[in-house]
Amino acid sequence: MPTILLVVLLAVRSAAVPRAPGPATVPAAAVAPSAAAPHDGSGGADASPDRADTSWWAPGDSSVVSSLPGVLRASAVVVTRGDGRGQALEPAGVAVDAFGRIVVADGALHRLQRFEADGRWLGESGSLGSDPGQLRRPGSVAMLGALTVAVLDRENRRVEGYDLFGRRLGTIIDLLSSTLSGSLGRVDPAALAADRSQTLYVADVDADRVLVFDGSGRYLRTLGGFGARPGSFRGLAGLTTGPRGEIVTAERGNARVQRLDAAGRVVAWWAIPVGRNAGALAVAVDDSGRVAVADEAAGRLWLFTPDGRPWAALGGLERPRALAFAPDGTLLVAEAGRGEVRRWALVRARPSNREE
Repeated sequence: MPTILLVVLLAVRSAAVPRAPGPATVPAAAVAPSAAAPHDGSGGADASPDRADTSWWAPGDSSVVSSLPGVLRASAVVVTRGDGRGQALEPAGVAVDAFGRIVVADGALHRLQRFEADGRWLGESGSLGSDPGQLRRPGSVAMLGALTVAVLDRENRRVEGYDLFGRRLGTIIDLLSSTLSGSLGRVDPAALAADRSQTLYVADVDADRVLVFDGSGRYLRTLGGFGARPGSFRGLAGLTTGPRGEIVTAERGNARVQRLDAAGRVVAWWAIPVGRNAGALAVAVDDSGRVAVADEAAGRLWLFTPDGRPWAALGGLERPRALAFAPDGTLLVAEAGRGEVRRWALVRARPSNREE
């Protein structure tokens, strides 16, 4: 009898323990050790709440935004709206090469354009279609090494390669080929990224997975899959790579950013205040590891420190579809709704603009 009574008491006590709040889709063990660091970067003693809770930082609150350590300041318009030479109607992808030259994919005009760092037009490639050299709603653009530009040709379900002069090199990945369609099934490619080892990553939003290819287009492995556990995805909407070979993803369903190593293991994660609406979550990482995330649906952009603390925020954007950091540290934002690509400088906020 004493043994039975003890078991009952332990069961009652366990049931009475309250569960932790917030989207416990990611175990606390996945939180980086620095998760308790103050969000304002001041190094003070007050710790931020759990990473799964974004109520402590409301990006729509101007008083909170003004208390952040950094500010994003518009410095130039690189591409203006229009259908003429050097203009865009729906900038959907942007990349910057080592010399600061800019490549922009236009999803509405089905073309790729090249610009000097100051916005001077250099040339264009592509036209509407599915034949070699043609594009159909191109999206993400990524530098594959120093000499190749990789472009996600979304509706043709392929990745095309171009040299720095805009000459087509060929199809790198054909997701409709019998080899890949037979092993991977249907793929809905929404984002493309490449790391410094010339590994390519394709975000498949239908299956919430990341497909990994080598620089020649040979399929290597799949990362993730649908779910809420660390390393899985729900509502995968953005993808990029970092300077140390890490993969950075953004999800709507799990409302989080994940930083993964090359094997798909979670290095860090943090929550982001996004809804489950449609639209991209554009992601970019600078050389220091800071992460920029733009919500196309809400027109907002956030900049985080490498461990996920908010550093700066920006609102009022019109469908920001793509992001890219330039060698000088500025951030290029492609706004599909505005038809522009703008350059933003990242500067420290003045002490008077910060909360005491």
